[in-house]
Amino acid sequence: PGASRRPEGAGAMEGEGVRARGRFAGRVLTVERPARRMTRLRLEIEPRSAFRFAAGQYARVAFDGSPARDYSMASRPDEDVLEFHIGDTERNGGAALHELLKPGRAAMLEGPFGDSFLRPSHRGPILALAGGSGLAPAKSIVETALSSGVAQPIRLYFGVRAEADLYPRDQSERLARGHANFRFIPVLSAPEGRTSRRTGFVSAALAEDGPDLRGCKAYVYGPPAMVEASFAALRRLGLPPRDIHGDSFADRRQ
Repeated sequence: PGASRRPEGAGAMEGEGVRARGRFAGRVLTVERPARRMTRLRLEIEPRSAFRFAAGQYARVAFDGSPARDYSMASRPDEDVLEFHIGDTERNGGAALHELLKPGRAAMLEGPFGDSFLRPSHRGPILALAGGSGLAPAKSIVETALSSGVAQPIRLYFGVRAEADLYPRDQSERLARGHANFRFIPVLSAPEGRTSRRTGFVSAALAEDGPDLRGCKAYVYGPPAMVEASFAALRRLGLPPRDIHGDSFADRRQ
């Protein structure tokens, strides 16, 4: 989209997360493949201190010779290098974008954008639901909250098709071991063979768990069907719309 899509009541409330937008030149530092059909990109911009964003927001990024697209930051706002997750569906003409990205490639970044950002003054439970590359903003939110030393419960449900699509498994499981208040719940919608993982859809896993959402804020990112189903599940569990913050990636400008 030119702007992220929001559930009702999830605007830029509380005055938090409001950042001045700007344009910044940068370059690609690293290109990695953390999972099947996914690229993890690290980008350096100058001056980094001038680009201020809130966890959960996104930027409009154009690589040299490619049209601008919207990507959520996966890094924390206090980190020196920006991290983005790009699915293989992103294309530049006839070629998959990840095949063209190389270290040193020039980039232009504009932002930040988006109202679905972490509300740092909130002291209740935090629930993050992500599908595919929607893990990027959810990761930023979870890691930002944990790094600030919050004590409230934090859950991250992450939905992918199969084990080969699951990332960054080691990092998330390490976070869970290091923070008693954090739970990482991967869900496979189409497992390839037998698995010990939860199976089905993220929204169904949430409904099955039936967590107590009193005082909770939920952050939802991913494909349109996943986001819509998650909104509905959250409402059925009694979470008010004002406490649901979401971004459907199909609304991003392609």
